[in-house]
Amino acid sequence: MTRLSTILSAAGALALTWSSAASAQSISDRAWLLPDAQLVLDPYEANSINWNQLAQDKAVKAVLHRAYHGRSKDAKFEERTAEAKRRGYSVGLYLLGKPGDPIAQADLLVAAGERSGVKLLALDIENMNPASSMTLADAERFINRVHEKTGRYPLFYTNFSTYRHISANYGASSAFAKTRLWIARFRERHGLDSKRVWPDYTLWQFQSEINCAGTQNCYHRVPGTRPDMDVNVFRGNEAELRAFFDGR
Repeated sequence: MTRLSTILSAAGALALTWSSAASAQSISDRAWLLPDAQLVLDPYEANSINWNQLAQDKAVKAVLHRAYHGRSKDAKFEERTAEAKRRGYSVGLYLLGKPGDPIAQADLLVAAGERSGVKLLALDIENMNPASSMTLADAERFINRVHEKTGRYPLFYTNFSTYRHISANYGASSAFAKTRLWIARFRERHGLDSKRVWPDYTLWQFQSEINCAGTQNCYHRVPGTRPDMDVNVFRGNEAELRAFFDGR
């Protein structure tokens, strides 16, 4: 084989490798790199947002803002919800579930949605430590209360270990199975390995300050935000995202 042939052969092999890597993109593998990726930010009051700079990122279609942590109100959710809607983003609200009365917490979130004209509500369970987080039993009560008050089940956010615990200990008749899954998984593949409760994720939180310290591990930098901003990818196209946030 001539030297030129060798070079061309190597180049072809490298191109094939790149093509294979690109074709590996899927809803399970670095979904934020898909050509039509739909991104969602979920800020709280301590996150900064420059709305004009944020508008440069056309992949960001929605903002899911914290409304309450337990029964304590997020100081910025109302003004930011209004601003996001004014700028054409789909908008949702979430409550960080804390120890205490889950019905009272659910009612606060429902009322916040009614005041803000927001349909998509979500419950955030960070862990299974009853000293710092709403218990799973109370989470089921919260989920059912939101459905009772609105006719819709909330989106359910949790980390991978709690997802695996729920998947192993609950089934299709549980309140969790009536929700859509919002999974926190700061890796290139989400690794969801059970369809016992949820068939798949709806939102995948792939980035936060946990894996975006500085720039070395940031999967997607959003203009107008700092590395502590949570970034999610929606499993679906823009029309499906809009319908989901609109409660359709």
